[in-house]
Amino acid sequence: MSTLSYEGVTVELPPGWDGAIRRMPIPARDLSVGAEAETGESHVVVHAANFPLPPERGDFGSGAVEIMRSQHLLMVIFDYGPDAAGTALFRYEGIPVPLDPETFDPNMMQRPLPLQSGLQRFFTVNGRGYCLYVALGSHRNRHALVEQANEVLRTLDLDGNPVDRGVPTPP
Repeated sequence: MSTLSYEGVTVELPPGWDGAIRRMPIPARDLSVGAEAETGESHVVVHAANFPLPPERGDFGSGAVEIMRSQHLLMVIFDYGPDAAGTALFRYEGIPVPLDPETFDPNMMQRPLPLQSGLQRFFTVNGRGYCLYVALGSHRNRHALVEQANEVLRTLDLDGNPVDRGVPTPP
């Protein structure tokens, strides 16, 4: 096991997994000139995968999901910050574990790819809104892959709030 820890986020990765936690600037668009600039704000993004991650990838895994094979999975935890906490989309309190393999859907991929499936869960922890996005390399292998995802998610700690193993997964 290796430990990733940064900005109040800690997660344990099994041998053979790759991951990173980083703070990404939030771009602002000036549509009048078509340019992007940094707003001065940023968000924390966690990427964890059971395969080597490419160095260049988007917040929700673009660049990584395209190279996934049937035995691969990618997990993203995206911190939307305090403004999102407790809003309708982020009303679920706590880290949503365990995940149910039957809730994964090929139509939940940010960009649908053949044979893959995904899941998104929005939740609030310690006054911050988060999104958990999980992409599976094979919908057919979802039971084994989701078991691996749950193993890693059970080690997740967000700002001193570890997974509550007694809380059921939201619908």
